[in-house]
Amino acid sequence: MRYRPDIDGLRAVAVLPVVAFHYEFYRIAPGGYVGVDIFFVISGYLITRIIWDDIAAGTYGIAEFYERRVRRIFPALFFMFVGVLGAAFLLDFPSELADIGKSIVASVLFVSNIYFYAIGNYFDDNLRANPVLHTWSLSVEEQFYILFPILVFAIRYLAPRHQKPILVAATVLSFIAAVVQVLREPTAAFYLVYFRAWELLIGGLLALDIVPVLRSRWNNEAVAAAGAAAIAAAILLYDSSTPFPGLAATLPCLGAVAILYSGANAATFVARALSLPPIRFVGLISYSLYLWHWPIFVFYTSLSYPSRAVKVALAAGAVAAATASWWFVERPFRRRPFRLTRTRALAAAVGLMAATILIAATLGAIDQHLWPPPAAAEKFAAFEHYQPDASMRLGTCFLASDFNAFSFYQPATCLKIAPDRPNVLILGDSHAAHLWPGFVAAYPNINFLQATASGCKPVRHPVGEARCTEMVRYILDDFLPAHHLDAIILSARWLPADVGPAVDMAASLRQYATRVVISGPIEEYDQALPRLLAHAVAVGQDPTSWAMRHLRPDPQQTDALFAAAKLPPGVAYVSVYWTLCHPTCQVTTGNDLPLQFDYGHLTLAGATLLAREIGPQIIGSLDGAASTKPNPG
Repeated sequence: MRYRPDIDGLRAVAVLPVVAFHYEFYRIAPGGYVGVDIFFVISGYLITRIIWDDIAAGTYGIAEFYERRVRRIFPALFFMFVGVLGAAFLLDFPSELADIGKSIVASVLFVSNIYFYAIGNYFDDNLRANPVLHTWSLSVEEQFYILFPILVFAIRYLAPRHQKPILVAATVLSFIAAVVQVLREPTAAFYLVYFRAWELLIGGLLALDIVPVLRSRWNNEAVAAAGAAAIAAAILLYDSSTPFPGLAATLPCLGAVAILYSGANAATFVARALSLPPIRFVGLISYSLYLWHWPIFVFYTSLSYPSRAVKVALAAGAVAAATASWWFVERPFRRRPFRLTRTRALAAAVGLMAATILIAATLGAIDQHLWPPPAAAEKFAAFEHYQPDASMRLGTCFLASDFNAFSFYQPATCLKIAPDRPNVLILGDSHAAHLWPGFVAAYPNINFLQATASGCKPVRHPVGEARCTEMVRYILDDFLPAHHLDAIILSARWLPADVGPAVDMAASLRQYATRVVISGPIEEYDQALPRLLAHAVAVGQDPTSWAMRHLRPDPQQTDALFAAAKLPPGVAYVSVYWTLCHPTCQVTTGNDLPLQFDYGHLTLAGATLLAREIGPQIIGSLDGAASTKPNPG
């Protein structure tokens, strides 16, 4: 297969948005995560072309294929593992190091995507603090490359008219499964190979010349331009709320296919632009850059929340680390270093895997023995695995990605009216759901109803998953017109753009309630609060001061906008941020337990404390007084 410099350029187009997204440059690349999908298409295209060319030449062998994959993937990957384990040994708790070790073991065995899927849930903010989280995509690729060569080997003697339809059918089945699964269980659709295989397979189908060659240069120019526009649209128009992968992944994937296809037919303008030396260089280091950018960001943010300038510096550091990895690690090992035969290279790879697994699995215990952290630090660290499912009624009155359909919602339980007590509805997203157990504990004489779904802003025209839009529609069109409540609390992870829609929604709800209250944003941190508190205690720092270094700025800005907004009669605004962060943020409860269990969601103790603080402003004189009545008409 001839070398195509534009493919290296396309790798640069894939990796740079990923780095921008992970480094939180959301204004530049709100959909930067689609770069991973572009990588999948490129990999499928190149690997299939190599396999098919070898079959045509009569030189194809599975052992040789895997040996080439080992030389391509292992050196830089295991070099990164060594760096991560060293940094984690110096910076993290033994319990955190043990968790990272488990992740590395899963990555070494190329099942980290399955591991992260198994341990992750909507509230597992600790995953974002895992420096090898990004290896899930490598596991997807390697699982595909375990199965795909076997399939190719099995059908190699079939006539071409039979081979290609089999691969087309596999592609279509995987795509249909992904579209369905992203609606049912987005986490599975994101991590598991069955639902990602179509992205690699469409690259493979392109390599098989299924699409006829375009002879006209201008037709190829048009296809290339359309592909570039599709990729740009996905990077600029998608964001973290876009249902993904599924149907949305077709835009960047087909864009990559269009560029690969047109570039093979003609030297298009897009192909020439991608072949420019600076762009091509980024493509050459793209694998190492993908490996190093995430752990560099994770380990820095464990110490302090980076400013924009620091993020730029971190990105430059990632490029420098990637360049060194490419030059000193990747390149030498692609040329059969030390004159290793194929058998010895594969044996060395197995030995390297075994040694890494042993070190990763035991380093946490060694760290615990050498430097046991203070008991107070371990007490805080234990909250990193806090599970709020029961207290927030996940799966019944609170719908998240694991319960991704309004059919899971149980109105008979969540919206049950109490005729002898005041009835107050809590409506919104997870930042509404975490209020419910606190108010129930603090005000037993009031009946709190709950209608909450993750990512669901309580506004008149919500945008998001069906679990959200259908829930809000049900509340507005079916439930509220039949009931007049004593109060409605609107709460969400508000952003500055939400202020107007929230006030508008509150005004429209006044006809259904005696009082409508907007509960403002809560303080947020760049990582889980228990982790910050544990690290502060471990290094002898004041927990509050340490946590304040990691505050995100958005909640305070949004709170100020809400406080300045003109509210209609009967609508009140309660500043959660001012309540908990004036003059400094409260980080623990009276029992020295963390107020929040992740970046911002309240623990049960924290929710109860907050409810008692803001309750008088919200509940008023309702405690002990019943006034719910059917809605007139």
